[in-house]
Amino acid sequence: MSGAGRNSNFQDPIGLVKRMLASRHPAARSALGREALRYPLIPVDRVMGLFERRRLQSAGDPELPIVLVVGLPRSGTTLLGQVLTAHLPVSFPSNLTELFPHAPITATHRLGRFARRRVRYETFYGNTASLGSPNDAFSIWNRWLGADRYHTPSQLDPATGAQMRRFFGAWELAMGRPFLNKNNRNTAAMGALAEHLPTARFVVIRRDPLFVAQSLVEARQVVQGDRRVGWGLGAEGVAGDDDYITDVADQVQRVEQTLDEQLARLPAGVTRQVTYAALCADPAGLVRDVAGWLGVVPADTAGLEPFAVADRPRLEPAEFDRLTEEIGRRFSSG
Repeated sequence: MSGAGRNSNFQDPIGLVKRMLASRHPAARSALGREALRYPLIPVDRVMGLFERRRLQSAGDPELPIVLVVGLPRSGTTLLGQVLTAHLPVSFPSNLTELFPHAPITATHRLGRFARRRVRYETFYGNTASLGSPNDAFSIWNRWLGADRYHTPSQLDPATGAQMRRFFGAWELAMGRPFLNKNNRNTAAMGALAEHLPTARFVVIRRDPLFVAQSLVEARQVVQGDRRVGWGLGAEGVAGDDDYITDVADQVQRVEQTLDEQLARLPAGVTRQVTYAALCADPAGLVRDVAGWLGVVPADTAGLEPFAVADRPRLEPAEFDRLTEEIGRRFSSG
């Protein structure tokens, strides 16, 4: 969240810190603690980066699946990513990984066993609590997609594609397991990623657009401190005083259209579509389904209980009614 590149997607970073502290949410406070820890670790990261470059230079193309969880922001992607990393035999970038942006593979390989992980399905707008928990890994994806979290290039050049394959080949060599990561921004880059990463597989989650929109309104208030300021994939600038409902509805429609366009670019067999409702109702069954699709054996899912569905009105009645109307105009067939 610090530095020009890290906070360029946030209108009020200082206010965000205050709101995160005031929330008393474990994941929010953990994220702030990691941000403070990042600075004294910079010299270590730079040294480890020297070893990382050697890994990349000697790496071949990946052969195991690169499993990418995608979907609209606030559609259940984080929960889905947590469930799959907890119950599938995969490797994944963690909160530890993000502390070493120049050496994510080396840090995960050498230090990952020291990173405590608690499987707690509680997050703060994509942030997880423990050091060993899954992370969106923007420091990795930014290498190829840029620092703008809200917009994604639709095409990647061959040199960038080769860099990605070397990275994932080196990750595979170090970890020995399929790679799994959730990052909403990759929703708008599926076609480009599939073109350059032949083993990429996409688990796509979809949720009722009305409740995606409601959650985006709430996220704007918490993260940006202002409902008028866009947040999340496809956000566009600042809305007028009375236009944030329309702006959020437009954002949801825009990203839904992008998702459909990206799915149309993909070859057969590389996607698995699920719903937020199905994830909440039967997470164990969903894990087994995805495991079968990937050809891996899942861990024991006996203790994986259904989740409470968050699809209920939380905004003020007049605000929710207006949002319902705007979403209805855009998704009348749904």
